[in-house]
Amino acid sequence: MEPSLAEVYDAIKEADREMNRAAAKRATAIYTAQRVLADVGRARAEAAVRAGGRRIPWSPEEATKEEFACEVGALLRLPRRTTETLIEASRTLAEELPATREALSSGAISYRHAQVIMDQAWSIRMGDDPASAARARAVFEDVLVPDAEFLTVAKLADRARRVRERTHPETITARHQKSVEDRHIVFQALNDSMASLYVTGDAEKIQAAYHRTLDTALTLQRPDETRTLTQLAADVLTDVLIGGVTPDGTGAGVAAQVNVTVPVLTLLGKSEEPGYLAGYGPIDPDTARRLAAGAPSFTRLLTHPETGVVLSMGRDTYKVPAALKKWLEVRDETCTFPGCRRSAKRSDVDHSVEWQHGGQTDAMNLAHLCPYHHSVKSYTRWTPRHLGDGRIEWTSPAGYRYIVEPSADMRPPQKPKPAPKPPVPVVDVWNVNPEPEDPDNPTPF
Repeated sequence: MEPSLAEVYDAIKEADREMNRAAAKRATAIYTAQRVLADVGRARAEAAVRAGGRRIPWSPEEATKEEFACEVGALLRLPRRTTETLIEASRTLAEELPATREALSSGAISYRHAQVIMDQAWSIRMGDDPASAARARAVFEDVLVPDAEFLTVAKLADRARRVRERTHPETITARHQKSVEDRHIVFQALNDSMASLYVTGDAEKIQAAYHRTLDTALTLQRPDETRTLTQLAADVLTDVLIGGVTPDGTGAGVAAQVNVTVPVLTLLGKSEEPGYLAGYGPIDPDTARRLAAGAPSFTRLLTHPETGVVLSMGRDTYKVPAALKKWLEVRDETCTFPGCRRSAKRSDVDHSVEWQHGGQTDAMNLAHLCPYHHSVKSYTRWTPRHLGDGRIEWTSPAGYRYIVEPSADMRPPQKPKPAPKPPVPVVDVWNVNPEPEDPDNPTPF
């Protein structure tokens, strides 16, 4: 018998609605926890005032708020910015967008649809007139939520931008002036030794940079040029970014610095094991060998022989020697807080057990922490513990434990243990018969 197609598709639809309802349930749980922790923070602040203790950079309320954000991020395996966005989204659904929350809770729209609505609603703000902004958001939501049940995410995003433009109480000129402050770049690793760089900024400048890149690439097209226009444009842009100079002279004499770790057998052509590019990951052997061949802007580190770096200064000095810093930079590669991807180059080398509390300046008590997570470690109840092999175990205020693995195994190579010798047979010297007994001529004794 032919199965009922309606039943098959209804099952898919119901599974999708269940996922949507689960997203709404998660948002409610996060918002509830946020409210509870806010009360805890206020209670801790009041207790601190009564105790009259030393004032630290983070107030008890701030410390509790950051503890909560780090706890949610580690629990859900999310980076800091994504976690903060999720927490703010949960609050927005609970307090500002009731129709969107209801549609998500019923399963009518997905969390991605809700994100589109929230992304646009967040920008409908007026610092000097919050009431007007709230009314504009309500109109925006009323128009958009019914459409969200029938449109794809991409179509909804296009419609949301148009509706936002009509309902926003502030002029586009004023909004643009504020948006320019949010310009940024994003690096994303891809497969097969490739990566992407995204730039968000003033439309006029980004468009001008795009056209100048293409115009420069066009001038390089010749009959003997084998690269396509797209390939030429990519090469022009990366060459300018790495070796170029800005109009005000910034970048003159500065070259990009990259750490590449190369297995010694790969370097010698005896193996095809990938190299490792710091901040990216595995790269093909040919590229690794080329980078290690002598380019002055690359730091070459061989993974097989011992580096000779002094890995411990004990209690002799607080300052970390330059060679040990470089060793730690390759080992950690990023901030060592769970989920953080901030580059070690832009992070602090921190004594996990504070120097003033008896901590030593050695590789098993030092780790990179970005400025934010350095403060988290100093002013909240998150605590790290080195496990002795480059791994670091973090214990959260809630008692959960998270282990951060090192980016590179920097331990010296272990010499193979010799195979144990076979045991020497025990000989009973009092019962030795040096020659086999002849049955025809037995011994007289």
